[in-house]
Amino acid sequence: MEDPNLQMRQTGLDFNYLKSVPGLLKILEILGLLLAFACLSGFTLHYTDSRYGGRFDFFYFATITSWLVVIFLFILFLLRLYERIAINWNFFMAVYSPVTAFLLLLASSLVLDTAIHLRRAENKDGSGAYFRVCTVEPCGNVEAAGAFGIITMVLFAVDTVLFCLKNRNTSAAKQQTSFEGDNNDDGQPVESTGAEY
Repeated sequence: MEDPNLQMRQTGLDFNYLKSVPGLLKILEILGLLLAFACLSGFTLHYTDSRYGGRFDFFYFATITSWLVVIFLFILFLLRLYERIAINWNFFMAVYSPVTAFLLLLASSLVLDTAIHLRRAENKDGSGAYFRVCTVEPCGNVEAAGAFGIITMVLFAVDTVLFCLKNRNTSAAKQQTSFEGDNNDDGQPVESTGAEY
């Protein structure tokens, strides 16, 4: 019987990453971001009023750039290319994930606020009669885009907590001396050189 780790090293794919919580979170983040900007694009294709264009553009910026970065990181971790780059990936992800979560929170809030305005908005048609905007335009797409943005923001928040916990655990394991010094196996004090800090 062939060793599965040997097969994994030969193909270069880390199948354990696909089954891990961070790997599954990345897959869900990719899908959530894709659905978020796809839903909004379904609305902006038909909506011609430019009053909310800046909000929609910011939502596109937050979701599409995050989507591209998450795909890049997913491929980086799946192919184990991160091993060739000497940075603390736990720290990087613990910083990247909350920044992305915050951007998604802002962008989704703006889009959902726009959906509320559109649901309440009335316009005049050519004959001077009032009509609701959402009876003509598919406003449900805007609400769905905001909802997927919020759901994906929660996924990034979970990602943040996991990487912060992992970073705390790895940094605590590496920290061998305290400011006061530790004792060696013989019980004698060991002085810290300060090189670890």
